[in-house]
Amino acid sequence: MKKITMTAAAIALLSSMSATAEHQYIDFSKAGHMVIAGPFNAVIPIPEDSRVGEPEHTKEQFLSETLNVSRAGYFADDQFVMVQVETTNAPKGTLTNENFPTYKIGDRDFRARTLCIDISQEDLDADDDPLFEYVEAYNVQIVPAVKAVQLSVTTDDGTGEGNIIYMRNAPGGCDAMTPEFEAEFDAAFARFIESIQDRN
Repeated sequence: MKKITMTAAAIALLSSMSATAEHQYIDFSKAGHMVIAGPFNAVIPIPEDSRVGEPEHTKEQFLSETLNVSRAGYFADDQFVMVQVETTNAPKGTLTNENFPTYKIGDRDFRARTLCIDISQEDLDADDDPLFEYVEAYNVQIVPAVKAVQLSVTTDDGTGEGNIIYMRNAPGGCDAMTPEFEAEFDAAFARFIESIQDRN
């Protein structure tokens, strides 16, 4: 597990997007589940006691490259889940997760990484990263730190990428995480993955 600063985490976790977009890769069903469509298709069950963040759909232009991004999240207790799907019109192979280690979930291998991110209120006040802005808008406690697992999948041609980021507040900071906290985190994350596998 890595311990990194907020600025590095912001860059590592999610890309910064802006402007209005017409695509919608993430929506919510009438039953209240998160539905992912487009380059990937999946349903993520949402616990009944959750607060759901509205999906955001943005587009960013970089010279001849266009990135279409959808982002949504939900928050329950001291854990929160962010999902981001993006596509690019850049050449095939542009989007890759090959630098992520392999993570075994059930009988399947995923690309994933585990992080602990120290975050101060001063950092939040001074930063305009869309991930943290989104989380803050829903009054989710992320100071002084969060532990996170980022699962990543890319399309075969490398023009689409999906990320699921599962996070829990680490009340004492990264250096103060106990074996009990980490065991509870791992168990809760396993239940989260099992709920997705059961639904799909």
